Amino acid sequence: MKICYFGTYDKTYTSNKMILQGLAENNIPIVEINAHIKVTKLTTKDEMSWFQIASRILRKYKIFTEIIKNFSIFKKTDVIYVGYPGHVDVFLAYILAKIFGKKLVFNPLLIVYIGFTFEQGILKKGSMLGKTIKLAESIVYKMCDLVFADTPYQKEFLMKDFGIPEKKLRVLPIGADNKGYAYSPYKNMDKKINVVYYGLYSPIHGVEYIIEAARILREDKDINFTFIGNGNTFEANYKRAKDLKLPNVVFYHNTPENEHLKIMQTADIFLGFLQKHPTVDRVIPNKVYQGLALGRVVLTADSPVARSIFTHKKNMYLVKPADPKELVKSIIELKDSPKLRSEIAMNGYKLYQEKFNPKAVGKQLVSYIKEIL
Repeated sequence: MKICYFGTYDKTYTSNKMILQGLAENNIPIVEINAHIKVTKLTTKDEMSWFQIASRILRKYKIFTEIIKNFSIFKKTDVIYVGYPGHVDVFLAYILAKIFGKKLVFNPLLIVYIGFTFEQGILKKGSMLGKTIKLAESIVYKMCDLVFADTPYQKEFLMKDFGIPEKKLRVLPIGADNKGYAYSPYKNMDKKINVVYYGLYSPIHGVEYIIEAARILREDKDINFTFIGNGNTFEANYKRAKDLKLPNVVFYHNTPENEHLKIMQTADIFLGFLQKHPTVDRVIPNKVYQGLALGRVVLTADSPVARSIFTHKKNMYLVKPADPKELVKSIIELKDSPKLRSEIAMNGYKLYQEKFNPKAVGKQLVSYIKEIL
């Protein structure tokens, strides 16, 4: 088996690095045909005009130059795997797959239509643009020989809402890159802790509940909150924290990415989803796997999908979503029990090593591809 990793994917994006590493660790030959375009955040309605979308699509087709440069190598591959973000790239990949008799594989990582409408609210679901995106996205998935969903719940959703045939779908966890999110043993047995939020400020992450928890705990000198990253609810949450003059909150929103790891490794508790939302019930976000890879206690919303993968207080701490008072209780319990923190962190990392590191995810991916060859 020889795989062509294809598209305008962001070479620095964690999921691409993880899949490439996982394939290499499973001794799969890889040819990269890549016209690198860095992932940019879409967080406002102004960025979702017809003109803006058309401009982004046209920019992607510099991939033609890379195809020509690597054509002789490309012909010797068996599978085209479209990297992230790659929804638009699938159209060209499909043509190439049909002409040259190759299988087409895509891991979308997110459902674009759902992200822009139900999650971020920057696009109306009944708008012409919204309907067009959903139709185009369903076509993209149906073009592929194999599409990955990160959980069984997401697989069922793609079948029901996008009409994707079950035979095209497989469940592949997102996992986490163990180089970018390097493990360090958890050693803090004190009752002074740091609670870390890392990632985009999408509405479904529930950052407002962390700010409220910090407000409630402002007098507790043993609990600090650290925020890393930026996004579309950042300004509102940052302003609220500043207006409240919270002494226990620090923001790293303009810190270079290569400095994030050392900040994340100061975490005692690493936060996942905290919102109540249908997406939260279906998917596991990157940050949950990243926290496991770091070797820290991961605290995330109690949901059907979380319960199907993790065990509360064994390898994960699950909390009632959209409830800052319950979040406060959970943080205090973990603060007061260093032994519990240590056990959850250790068991979470063991589970990561078994199922969610690059080699484990790569092995599962390879087995699925073999089914269609």
